[in-house]
Amino acid sequence: MTDETRDQIALFRYKLISPVLAEPARAQNAYFRRQAEREHNVPHYGVRRFQLSTMKGWLKKYRRKGLKGLRPKPRADLGRPRRLDDGAMQAIRVRCKAFPHYTVSMLYLSLQADGLIGEPPLCYGSLLRIVRQEKLLDGTRKRSDARKRYEMDKVNELWVCDFMHGPTVKSDRRRKKAILCAIIDDHSRMIVGHAFSAHETVSALTVVLKEAFSAFGVPRRLYVDNGPSFSSDLLAQACAGAGISLIHSKPYDSPSRGKVERFFRTVRERFLATITEELTLDELNDAFTHWLKEDYHHRQHTGVGQRPIDRYHASSAKADIRRLAKAELDELFLIRHERLVNNDATISFKGDIYEVPAAYIRQRVELRHPVDDSAELWLYDAGQKVARLKLVDARENARTFRPTASAAPFSFAKAEQGQP
Repeated sequence: MTDETRDQIALFRYKLISPVLAEPARAQNAYFRRQAEREHNVPHYGVRRFQLSTMKGWLKKYRRKGLKGLRPKPRADLGRPRRLDDGAMQAIRVRCKAFPHYTVSMLYLSLQADGLIGEPPLCYGSLLRIVRQEKLLDGTRKRSDARKRYEMDKVNELWVCDFMHGPTVKSDRRRKKAILCAIIDDHSRMIVGHAFSAHETVSALTVVLKEAFSAFGVPRRLYVDNGPSFSSDLLAQACAGAGISLIHSKPYDSPSRGKVERFFRTVRERFLATITEELTLDELNDAFTHWLKEDYHHRQHTGVGQRPIDRYHASSAKADIRRLAKAELDELFLIRHERLVNNDATISFKGDIYEVPAAYIRQRVELRHPVDDSAELWLYDAGQKVARLKLVDARENARTFRPTASAAPFSFAKAEQGQP
């Protein structure tokens, strides 16, 4: 029934009782008795007869609520057949919630087998209408955050990496927030890479990754979030060069990285809670490394039922761990810069002056260096390594300086006489 139909019915009821609104009770009763003997053509319902008590009830509702009081109320069981009670409707909703992949046909057979579709049984069309009206099997109602518990078979199958904001530390006469970058091995729960730093940058991330690759080998998969550091070209290039599958979680879905998030909770509860004084960044890193070796790696882990160190060694003895040489690691994690070469064949880099081959004067060149050693600076041309750059030694250059053949010899005697 639509709202317009309800308004029409309310108006009909008002017209029926309006002649005696201002009359005394005796006159109202006499009028209502005469109307009860007649048939009335009611909107939506058709021809009907009404009892005296029904019309007196309309009169009370009108005086209390006005015309709105005469509008018929919606059915309490709107949208379901009357043969279904509340218990049967609840059974339908529960079954749809528990098995969202069901079709309506499968749902009907399931309810029929359990005797939950009323007596006499509800027909298939009525169940289909109920499911559609309440969107009980609609795909939009399925949980988007549903996930299953998983665990890799061997070490280095999957590493999960993330940042955690930690305590305030003393750094360069200032106080800064220490940010922990940690990498956890999914199978063993070993922390294969870690470091507190003052910034949540790709440089801090790649330093930790390079040390982890050097100590524990190269993983098959690296699972990270969508932060700027994890979305950088440098990380993508490093993973591509090492043959690692780089996987990003859905935005704002920290539960998908639950193992490293659970480790961060352990860090707060068992490590940071014991820090009672403000440390420097180096002191904090030393204390954290000691805690990992003496506590976390050697304590029973409830998730795997073993100590992480034991599980790692047991699995690594059987796994084929791929390792890279230092030169290969350096090549993977090269930071790139561009500079314009000066007229004296030099460039400035981080406050130092480096010599560049004279062929590159007034050209823009590409510089690369390992992420953990900015002093090892290399010149690249069209992606090819050209030469390692050296700091300018002005005295050495003076000793090896030779004037050009066209330069006229300089005479101190002529200079004193003012001659050229």
